[in-house]
Amino acid sequence: MFGMGMNLTIGDFRHVFLYPKALLLGLFSQMVWLPLLSFLIVLPLPVSNEIKVGVILVAICPGGATSNLLNYLLNGNLALCVSLTAINSFITQFTIPLLMNISLWLFLSSSAHIHLDFLESVIQIIIITAIPITLGIIFRNQREAWVSRLQKPFKYILPTLMGVALIGSIFIEKKEPIPITWQDGLLVFPMMLFLNIGGMFGGMWIARLGRLGRKTQMTIGIEVGLQNTTLAIVIAMSILKSPFIAIPAAIYALFSFFTTAGFGMWLSGKNITIQKFKIGLKKRK
Repeated sequence: MFGMGMNLTIGDFRHVFLYPKALLLGLFSQMVWLPLLSFLIVLPLPVSNEIKVGVILVAICPGGATSNLLNYLLNGNLALCVSLTAINSFITQFTIPLLMNISLWLFLSSSAHIHLDFLESVIQIIIITAIPITLGIIFRNQREAWVSRLQKPFKYILPTLMGVALIGSIFIEKKEPIPITWQDGLLVFPMMLFLNIGGMFGGMWIARLGRLGRKTQMTIGIEVGLQNTTLAIVIAMSILKSPFIAIPAAIYALFSFFTTAGFGMWLSGKNITIQKFKIGLKKRK
């Protein structure tokens, strides 16, 4: 986040909040469009009710640092992306318990006390997002020449740090395994792929209808496409005590980064270069 802050100015955030159309459409895409799409996907399908609840759970857990990193690598609207992530962290304190209980009532005729620690969320936003980005902006203002020299290596360093963090979390966190079978994968994967693709393109079209630029369309699409599957799994396993509800989140986590990165490269016409490996798609005309 410090590295991303070096690519931002106070003026970038001022523009996001003085002209909030992009911010409002991004919030609408994440908080209204994607949950609505998840309900439309699961209602007609002959799958277990636990799986239906799990699909909705993924849709109501917006993404975080990974979407910020992807927008950074693709030169998206980084100030908008960071702002959406921070605001979503507050809003989901209320929307996740509400929408989760609606889905539990509809499909399982039950309810659950889902409590997300508001103070903990505020502290995380301050420590993980606000402070590092502010320091990055200050560093850029004070040492602009240094920042220019650091831009290229940071394109390699930041994805590497993210990869180390993700791999570390896999080995450090020891949780109950999620019982996914091949049959579950074949059944749930098409649903989650449709949620991912429908979410991204829906977010893009909502931004386009709002006459926002292609960069902002890409940013909103990426924000909608990358969900916080870790949070979804924690809620399913620790609060709802249901490994089966966690299955959609576990499957979504396996592919969503790659499909979302492909969407971003297709829409932006840019490639992601990490060390010696260049990942690219044909530029959209």
